[in-house]
Amino acid sequence: MNNRKIIEGALACPVCGAALSLTDDGKSAACGGKKRHLFDFAAGGYINLYTSRASGGDSGECIAARNAFLAKGYYKKISDEINLLLDKYAGAGARVLDAGCGEGYYTGRMAASGKTAFGFDLSKSGVNIASKAAKRSGLPAFFGVASVFALPVLSGSMDAVTTIFAPCAEEEYARVLKQGGILLLAGAGKEHLIDLKKAVYESAYENEGRRDLPTEKFELLEEKRVTYGIELASGEDIENLFAMTPYFYRTSQKDKEKLKEFSSLFTKIDVELFIYKKK
Repeated sequence: MNNRKIIEGALACPVCGAALSLTDDGKSAACGGKKRHLFDFAAGGYINLYTSRASGGDSGECIAARNAFLAKGYYKKISDEINLLLDKYAGAGARVLDAGCGEGYYTGRMAASGKTAFGFDLSKSGVNIASKAAKRSGLPAFFGVASVFALPVLSGSMDAVTTIFAPCAEEEYARVLKQGGILLLAGAGKEHLIDLKKAVYESAYENEGRRDLPTEKFELLEEKRVTYGIELASGEDIENLFAMTPYFYRTSQKDKEKLKEFSSLFTKIDVELFIYKKK
């Protein structure tokens, strides 16, 4: 599949809301509105559909750390469970939007499992990495720069939306999903990375769980918890894992230095999955 052609019938102009289509030369996407707004593909294969001049999303350092860590397969079980649930509720060939996709690890594995995937994130560096990886592998996936609260996607065009450790924009997700479409949320369980936190903090607290679960537009179908242990095999893996967590930015340099004492570390993975259906 030509990754650029999958935008047909899926993407909307972020300026006027009209449908986006591939231009004849394949280098851009243009809308069908009166002003025919035009958006060029970047060298990496993605399109910037974020209309604000302000930058956003995770830093390049955070994205690089997460990309290196996830490539080792430590979170493969989480990804596998997400794909199984999408197969169960949305269908193996579903059109899925991964909101807040970051570097595209989960999005790419959705596409590899037979789904047509769309990934959006505010981080240009993350979307660039994701798009290049999809292009190399020939996966049916499109990536774009956009906010999850203002998705450049046609209403009712998606079979499923996933938000994996990313914000839940309930109104927007309900808009882009077809009637009866599926919303899958993933968040940290109470003991997620508890051993890693114990290595850094004198008093390691449990996570509170997601506090932004949908309440009006969706009905809950299933809750699932994915728990297992991982042995981080190197100091680099330990530091990359910590760098991709929200704890990194709230931790003093002195406490961060504690991780340099470890050449390996066991920690628990505890992730909660919530599956909803659009009412």
